[in-house]
Amino acid sequence: MGKQRYGIAAAVAAVWVAAVYRGSLRPWMYTWGATPEEIVGTLPGDELTVSPFPRTTRAIWIPASPHAVWPWLAQIGEDRGGFYSYSWLERAVGADIHNTDLVHLEWQRLHVGDTVWLARRYGEWACQIVAEVEPGSHLVMVSRPDFACLQEGRKARGTWSFVLLPADGGVRLVARGCGGLAGHFWFDIPHFVMERRMMQGIRERAVNRRVKFLGSAPARRRRRA
Repeated sequence: MGKQRYGIAAAVAAVWVAAVYRGSLRPWMYTWGATPEEIVGTLPGDELTVSPFPRTTRAIWIPASPHAVWPWLAQIGEDRGGFYSYSWLERAVGADIHNTDLVHLEWQRLHVGDTVWLARRYGEWACQIVAEVEPGSHLVMVSRPDFACLQEGRKARGTWSFVLLPADGGVRLVARGCGGLAGHFWFDIPHFVMERRMMQGIRERAVNRRVKFLGSAPARRRRRA
């Protein structure tokens, strides 16, 4: 009888936790920092996927110009400038992340089809491919299989976009995720924690560090796809 009561209590608790997560925590994570207009608005990259996929829209205001923010965004990647997030957590799961506080000139040239590595040790699935890029405006990435779909004229199953929107004497950095692994709590929670810190890290660098372009990178990071 005691075990039965324990089982019922555990089931009730699980239902309650799920209800709180879906009703309060997930909506907050999915729209952290974003305005109602940003949440429902159309952003670059949205046209590459089809509905209905889960979608996250997160934003942060940065008191700087788009051209002061863009260099930090343009050089993200495991073998480039890092992701400006919790590098110790990323290294704990096998990613060789070393966040930089400098802007490197050779990491600024992004083109459609370029590879942005998340964790090279895990192979092709642990990377993103540049699907759209406009310096000072937006960066849209997809998985390698999705990039192949786009090349064939089909839609992607997921996108990861960063958009710069001038506003209030500064810029809104908006991060949007469509589809992919979104919707799974085991992905949503750590991704929110890391992406939120990434956006804060970009803001800190754009505001507090003078952009100094360096012509070369350390030899250990000169790895291409």
